[in-house]
Amino acid sequence: MTDALSVLCDVVHISRSTDTPGQDEVVVEHPLRVEIDGTDSLLLSCSPAHLEELVTGNLFCRRYLSSAGELHTLSFSPDRHTAYVTRTPAAVPSAPDRPEDIRLPASAAYAIMGRNLSASALFQRTGGVHCVSLSLPDGSLISREDLARHNAVDKIIGHALLHHVSLCRCVLAVSGRLSADMMEKAARAAIPIVLSKGAPTDRAIQLARAHGITLAGFIRGERMNLYACPERIDPAR
Repeated sequence: MTDALSVLCDVVHISRSTDTPGQDEVVVEHPLRVEIDGTDSLLLSCSPAHLEELVTGNLFCRRYLSSAGELHTLSFSPDRHTAYVTRTPAAVPSAPDRPEDIRLPASAAYAIMGRNLSASALFQRTGGVHCVSLSLPDGSLISREDLARHNAVDKIIGHALLHHVSLCRCVLAVSGRLSADMMEKAARAAIPIVLSKGAPTDRAIQLARAHGITLAGFIRGERMNLYACPERIDPAR
């Protein structure tokens, strides 16, 4: 059973010279230890939802897995604070995917970002999580939220792996700043277009250019900055 994503916390609200006791809804921070084949272990701090996706995506991005098929077993302790993973080596190593040369109208990029920013009811209530969305070729949108943007990206990638979704024709949208570690995850998953409401770092831009990924930042309303591989975005549509 999934733990609660938020709790009520006593708080004193200050406005001008007035203090008023009350309660605020705050997000839950869930410590998770991941044991891999009984030898390696990782420590994560996350929101306690979609933990199977988080573990799968995180291990894929860290190169412990090259596909969901190598995930032999994944189980959790009763309190879901420890994940136990065993792996089955791939019989035939497969070549890594490459981002495909898709095209996206600018209007579609704005629409995807708008849908991402409104996808998390938990953010609307608490302001304490980030939301990441994956736009599929058929136009459908999958969204995941977490305390940290990189965890939300892991959950999206884990979902795709577990449901056999090819990421090389998808668009990733994130709600905040885009750092190098998030771009490394997008490169590992061969995602061709990454959209961000916020600013990218210099290393994120370098990685996007090196891996042939279109990177758009500062998407606000109907404007954006294109930092890498701008040819995939059609500004006239």
